[in-house]
Amino acid sequence: MKGLSMFAKVSIGLVATIVVAAAIYLLGIRPTLQNIKYHEENIAQLEQKVAQIPRARELVRRAQERVEQANRDLALIDRTKMPVNTYDLSDRLKAWIQYPDMAREIAKKLEAWPAKTGVQRLYRVVMPPPPNDPNALPALVWVHSLGAVQVRASSFEGLLNHVRKWNDVPNLVVLVDGLTIAGMSPELIGSYTLTVFVYPRNGDRPGPNVPSSPQTGAGGAPGGFGGGFGGGFGGGLGGGQGFGASGP
Repeated sequence: MKGLSMFAKVSIGLVATIVVAAAIYLLGIRPTLQNIKYHEENIAQLEQKVAQIPRARELVRRAQERVEQANRDLALIDRTKMPVNTYDLSDRLKAWIQYPDMAREIAKKLEAWPAKTGVQRLYRVVMPPPPNDPNALPALVWVHSLGAVQVRASSFEGLLNHVRKWNDVPNLVVLVDGLTIAGMSPELIGSYTLTVFVYPRNGDRPGPNVPSSPQTGAGGAPGGFGGGFGGGFGGGLGGGQGFGASGP
């Protein structure tokens, strides 16, 4: 820089210093400041989330309480409104073997309830046999309609009371529909449709399928179930006429 004035030398030095400072800012300080700002924003978001944790925990607690209450309600329904011998699909083969016990229990209740509620039963109870394949047992709900049935009542009030009392039959869910009345007291005839609903245990999480076998494919359960239940409680488990109860 020989020949330059002192002013020129100072000016050049200042310019160089400014250029170096700008480079330091652009290459070092500015990214660092941006990084600090990002982390500060991230910390603020995390703090907001942390502040929400107690609320989230409370929501989870309430949801758990609702689930537990729902499970208690379901357990109560199972104890009071489902047949004692309701089949359990956690083991499909055992459920299939248990089906006849459930069918007998239902048939006996359907037979006995009219007399217990003050009317005379005029219908037969015939229950369907189990499917040939254990894997074909209904999972979510088992439904059986007896179709149109008739009962004899001595009075109009007695007939209506009998119909209402179907809601109180223990360990059974029954739908009564389409009531019609004929005759005169004391020989009133009530006609209605009767449908039974059973919700199998563990129907929402059944066990694995039963491997197919020549026995199950050939009609009936292994061990002599045959093609269905016999025509009465004393008829055993052979024959294909469905599970029948005694007549009226």
